[in-house]
Amino acid sequence: MQRGKKEKLHGMRGSLASRILLIAMAFLVLPLFLLVGLLYVEDSHVKSDNNYFILKVLMDQKESFVRGIVRHELDFLKSISYLLSQVDDPESHLAELAKRDEVSALFFIKKESDGQFYADMASSKEYLRRDYTGLIEEAEKGIYFVVDPEILVFYLTRVNENGEGAWVIAFTLQHLLDNFPIENDVIHPSSTSLVSNMGTILSSTDQELKGYHLTLPIKDEYHYKGVDYITINRKIPETNFSLLISAPKVINFVNFPYFLLKVLIALGLIIIIGGGGVLFLTKKISKPLRKLCAVMEGVGRGDLTRRFFEQKMGFEINFIGKIFNATVDSLNENMEAVQKERVGRETYEKELLIGEEVQRSILPKKLPKFPGIEMAARFIAAKEVGGDFYDFLVGDQLMLSIADTSGKGISACLYSLSVRSMLRSFGEIYQKLDRILKETNNLFCRDTGDTGVFVTVFVAFFDPKTKVFHYSNCGHFPALRLKKNGEVEKLTTRGMALGVVPFDHVTTDKVQLETGDLLVLFTDGIVEAHNEKLELFGEERLIKSLQKKKDWETQRIVDEIIEEVALFAEGYPQHDDLSLLIVKIK
Repeated sequence: MQRGKKEKLHGMRGSLASRILLIAMAFLVLPLFLLVGLLYVEDSHVKSDNNYFILKVLMDQKESFVRGIVRHELDFLKSISYLLSQVDDPESHLAELAKRDEVSALFFIKKESDGQFYADMASSKEYLRRDYTGLIEEAEKGIYFVVDPEILVFYLTRVNENGEGAWVIAFTLQHLLDNFPIENDVIHPSSTSLVSNMGTILSSTDQELKGYHLTLPIKDEYHYKGVDYITINRKIPETNFSLLISAPKVINFVNFPYFLLKVLIALGLIIIIGGGGVLFLTKKISKPLRKLCAVMEGVGRGDLTRRFFEQKMGFEINFIGKIFNATVDSLNENMEAVQKERVGRETYEKELLIGEEVQRSILPKKLPKFPGIEMAARFIAAKEVGGDFYDFLVGDQLMLSIADTSGKGISACLYSLSVRSMLRSFGEIYQKLDRILKETNNLFCRDTGDTGVFVTVFVAFFDPKTKVFHYSNCGHFPALRLKKNGEVEKLTTRGMALGVVPFDHVTTDKVQLETGDLLVLFTDGIVEAHNEKLELFGEERLIKSLQKKKDWETQRIVDEIIEEVALFAEGYPQHDDLSLLIVKIK
């Protein structure tokens, strides 16, 4: 293979000058016709190769443009999805958002009870209640940009994360074709066509080709109305159509009279000036091509720093060299972007893995058994790791705690682990609740410094002999005491979250519990869960649910409450960790 490359390069560098010089000196007239034929065929091959190369470069640019549209419009749909989720009447804003060049409509399709998807909101009434299940099916296959061959409209679809709906932009065909000019300055004449999966040309910059049906699979050439065309066809990713760039095959052939004239002039120069002049000029003319070939060969070996510089007498080669440079620059940029994205993704995945391990280590593997009570708890993490935890310390009394650390990610997990460890350590050393919280906070303040991190926590002691519940609330939600008769009492004290400022004093309180009482401790993931209407689950809804279930087993109560929160959210993304702890007094 290496030998073949050397021979090819050598032929480009020396064959033209050597043969002209040799034939001019040996045979001035008779070999001329043979020389003309050979040069004509060779020039035709070179021109054909150049044309195919240019067609490929143009196809790369057009594919990049289409994929750029897909990425840009998907980002646009993502942004309006978020924007409209923040307003009370999103449908009233659709018409204004759809006022863009060549945009027919902006609408939202929603999954109905029959499993089909219909337009639920639209900037134009004619799109309402139409069945767009096909768009969802295409999107599930990774095809987001779809052309309807019957009405020549593009649909760009972005499915919501829950899969229950999608935002769609409808474009006219002109939106794409306006950016596909005929490249007559590169190859004349040429055309760009949009081809359906069935091989039908839906639209083209050459109007005569519109509606022509190509035989599948599409080959490098086709015949239409007595004319042979050369083509390059490419299926565009994330779409249901392909692009076809074509030009009459005749462009691959050299103009013979003009070519013959050049040969005769060259022969005259050989005769008049001599072989030396011919050799010198031929080398000068072939220098840009040699430079370009050398650059291409270097890039082919993996040296992506090689570039072609404009040469004297380069003509079209200089233009091709610019296109080649742009192609290599684009390749470098894409490779660099992919590398950065891969490194960032790997770093984020590692951080999430560490955070998940830390979060699992914070929570008890199983609940302790303690006389006089029945306990159940459950934790559900949000998509990102967070800082919720609950914990128990068993002694003569049961020390129990539930906490929520500000922020998310691995840092929140680590701060949660730090607070849990401090509570456990000081709980082993001291017997008084206020002393435990005071020492924990003051030590934790040294760790947080000026970071702004804080932890809300509810900590309590339960004495199984007296059934006294001794508690303190540091910036957390109050605990709920559900009495046997259904009456609800909120247990809380005045107190600031841990990690804000050092404590001089910690307020505590006590309550005498009775058999059948329920103690409910929770984090904000329960009461602040919301649905698509931005309605909160809320403390009132939680209390009503608990009153209906107060006689159930604690584990069943916990599971049912979690299920109710999930159903209330209606598939809306969970934005915070969710922790629930229930204690029943036997």
